[in-house]
Amino acid sequence: MKKKAPLRLTPSAATVLLGAGALALVAAVVSSPAPAFQASLQGLRLWWQIVFPALLPFLVLSEILIAYGWIHALGAWLEPLMKRLFGLPGVGGWVLAMGMTTGYPGGAQSARRLFDQGELSGEDANRLAALSHFCNPMLVLVVIATGLMHEPSAGYIVLAVHWAAGLLAFLLLGRKRPADSKTSGNDAGNKGNRKDGRSLLVRSLHAAKVAHAKDARGFGRLLGDSVTNAVQTLMMIGGYIIVFAVVIQIASRFLPSGLPAYVLSGAFEVHLGTRDASAAVFAADRMQWSVISALLGFGGICAMLQSMSLLRKTGIRWFRFMLVRLLHGALAFAGTWFAWPLLRYFPKNASNAFNGNGELAADWSGYLTLWKIVPQLFQWQGMMLAAMLVCSLLFMLLQPSRKFPR
Repeated sequence: MKKKAPLRLTPSAATVLLGAGALALVAAVVSSPAPAFQASLQGLRLWWQIVFPALLPFLVLSEILIAYGWIHALGAWLEPLMKRLFGLPGVGGWVLAMGMTTGYPGGAQSARRLFDQGELSGEDANRLAALSHFCNPMLVLVVIATGLMHEPSAGYIVLAVHWAAGLLAFLLLGRKRPADSKTSGNDAGNKGNRKDGRSLLVRSLHAAKVAHAKDARGFGRLLGDSVTNAVQTLMMIGGYIIVFAVVIQIASRFLPSGLPAYVLSGAFEVHLGTRDASAAVFAADRMQWSVISALLGFGGICAMLQSMSLLRKTGIRWFRFMLVRLLHGALAFAGTWFAWPLLRYFPKNASNAFNGNGELAADWSGYLTLWKIVPQLFQWQGMMLAAMLVCSLLFMLLQPSRKFPR
């Protein structure tokens, strides 16, 4: 049975649509420049104070680890988990860890790097981007739960549901079917590894050595390239955030008066959407947090375009990617709703975990910043990465000693 071709616009149609959209945006800005300027400043502050510090160190670290081959060594250890559960190569374990601990589009950036090295096929890179499209945990725990909602305990529930819903959405819609596993560009190498009689430790070190020899950059050049590439990626992300902040401001002029502001802002940009949802009036906290969780799961069109632009060379299928995001949002809403009664088992005063004073400014106009809590940011993300690695190793050790199924 023939596969349907992915839905794609022709180059001429895409040019016409993008040109018309740009012209309409310029006209709207010129007609009312002051609100558009304030919206662009809002997007700029959001990028500099929240997105930039959360992504920069990990984007640099990721490229260095990939170049030195440590991600390939890690892939040998993570192959049982990734292959059996998600139908993806073992090196995808690092991509998943990046997405879960740094937020979008950290996973897509790592998947693109591995694709450029020839370690992932285009199909696997796209699936990994869909699997690793998560919100930064510090945004949930620090900015939203502690700073905006003043309910740090609820952040843990929302974060756990966010991760679980994202993994489940991928397993339901994005996981590779057994019939398609033969097409993976990395299967040949995986089968060779399975038949290799050497120990897992030796094979992982050999994979690191081969990958580093293949890259062949000295540390000085590698560090410079890593910083340059990370900053370029962050500039692209910043451009998307600023443009969409202006688009939201312009589109809000035409909204019906009864439509909540978070519907529009949440559809386009997740940071602004969660801000509006936290300030909106709801009948119950349970509903408010469920809506915030749904917005975090969906991620917003802005974050989707960031990931898709990074993976444009891999031939990403935007329709499947968007379906996974819609399901992620729906599952996150339902999961938060049903898990809400667990909140009474959490300690009420948990804000001291995030900074020295135990307080964060509640006024979004002052912009909660992650620069002030960089040490805690590294500590929390390092702990989460370590926990994921331990779980992966336990999964591998608990597997029966028989060979992997072909």
